[in-house]
Amino acid sequence: MRLHKLISLGEARRIIDSLSFHTPSSISIPAYMSSWRISAVTIRAHRSIPSVPVAAMDGYAVRVSDLGTRSFLRIVGEVKPGDSPPVLGGGEAYYIHMGAPMPVGSDAVARVEACRVEGGYVRPLEPLRPGKDVIDVGEVIREGSIVVERGEVIKPYKVALLLMLGILEAQVYDINVGVLSVGDEIGRFDHPTGKPIIDSISPMIMGLLKYVNPVYLGVVSDSIDDIARVIEESIRGLDAILTIGGASAGETDNVKKALTRIGDIVFPGVSASILKRGSIALINGKPVVTLPAQCVSAALVFHEHFLHILSRMVGRELREYMKAKLAVDINVKHRMDTAYIFKVRDGEAHPLRWGTGLCADLAEADGFTVLERGLHRAGEDIILQLLIR
Repeated sequence: MRLHKLISLGEARRIIDSLSFHTPSSISIPAYMSSWRISAVTIRAHRSIPSVPVAAMDGYAVRVSDLGTRSFLRIVGEVKPGDSPPVLGGGEAYYIHMGAPMPVGSDAVARVEACRVEGGYVRPLEPLRPGKDVIDVGEVIREGSIVVERGEVIKPYKVALLLMLGILEAQVYDINVGVLSVGDEIGRFDHPTGKPIIDSISPMIMGLLKYVNPVYLGVVSDSIDDIARVIEESIRGLDAILTIGGASAGETDNVKKALTRIGDIVFPGVSASILKRGSIALINGKPVVTLPAQCVSAALVFHEHFLHILSRMVGRELREYMKAKLAVDINVKHRMDTAYIFKVRDGEAHPLRWGTGLCADLAEADGFTVLERGLHRAGEDIILQLLIR
């Protein structure tokens, strides 16, 4: 394969869809630490939450029908979260805390700020109906419902739900991804070496690897032998590797040459500006994705190729998209289709400055898309792939 032959982005996507990737191993971790990890199993609720009706507000638990014959109800006690529900008698009310179980026979909560209390009696000052400010059985989640699906990124909100259910362990994919920077002129970001350029892209990419375990492999020289050796040795204990730099067409851009020694190039690049130099190789079935050494290009190739691969590995789509309307005309005059980054405001996509290394603009962007050559009019619908935040 010619190392600099470009294929269409559509073909690259079809190739990734056709490849078989190994299923990563999984580990059990404390549920409270599972935010942003990928669930390796489907988790269902083994009980309803709440399991009994509970108060949605602080106030007085009452029986609405009692209010038709009485102005005041006698306060007979207090109910706190975790208490066993008492039995409500006729003409009675219980002071109830938010989250406490509703007394048996009660059917509404009169908010404390909308009540008048006199000498051990309470009078609701607003109309009540059965069910007002009551959280019914299973209103949060019903027994048997899916809490987290296999392959789903566990958001912090789901962590709270797991703990509410008493689920203290989460089975997540244990995916280890190496990040390797390439270049004689590059110095490690964690150990200043006096090299003229600090490795600023690796920390950015490692931050984007929030769903997996990033492993910094440091910096390797431009030597084909060194690149091949480090990748071949490192990938044995990893699920994938992302290289940064050395993937263009210059004399010292040797990453793809090194990869042909130890694996197979799946495709060497795509015919889309900004994404052009991103390529994929397989070493013993494990993917290596080459990222350019410019921040915008590196981030977009990561989102375009690596998130696609990761989605295939875990069996669930991890990329997120949104529809927006172009805020202004864009005339794509480049020789090939081109990726643009956008800031979205009120449903309109505003293009940011175009360039491979405009990190300040990248920091403001919400998403990106690839536009075909030619004129695109304001108001045209586009689909943005959202950037990881």
